[in-house]
Amino acid sequence: MWYILAAVALLATSGVYGFSRLRNDGAEKSHLVSRVFDRITFRSLTMDQINILLARLEREEPPDPVMGAMCYQAMAYPLVAEYICPVCGEKTIYSDLQTGFIEWELQACRRMVESINEYTEFDITLDEILFCDFCSESSDEEPTLLLRVASTDTAETVNSISIHDLRILESFLQGNLYYLTFNESQYPLLDCSDRIRQLLGASDN
Repeated sequence: MWYILAAVALLATSGVYGFSRLRNDGAEKSHLVSRVFDRITFRSLTMDQINILLARLEREEPPDPVMGAMCYQAMAYPLVAEYICPVCGEKTIYSDLQTGFIEWELQACRRMVESINEYTEFDITLDEILFCDFCSESSDEEPTLLLRVASTDTAETVNSISIHDLRILESFLQGNLYYLTFNESQYPLLDCSDRIRQLLGASDN
């Protein structure tokens, strides 16, 4: 009789062990990204590490939006703005809707790209050539900023960008799950994951 009881106990133990192992295997897969993420230092990130950050962003529960200050009053665009090309040093005069961007946002874009470059092992550069009448090939083309990402030796990713793109990219590379707007509102970066992949030339899921 004792050997029957022993056999039953052995089968029960094996079943529990098997179930526990299956459960643990699933947990290991679900927490693998988090464990690797904990070892990332957010300095000189490789593209592989950026893909890990993207996987973590798309796996974790996004934070709730937080509204910022609502008392900002819309300002009239400057009538004229002088754009000084950082490459050739020449001056281009603007008298259209670009004046607001040149006067209020361009310097912030430059600072954010400098900050972004501190987080990657590859070069990320801001190309302003389309704003300069002397450097651009066509004065009829709508001026816009270009972000150049040299993530490999043979390929370069180039995208037309806005200051919003730089905000989400900087916050993502800092390891956040959210980004801040101009009025300190907080929104989840999960909604921007496809755009982040496009900007960095990262691989798809």
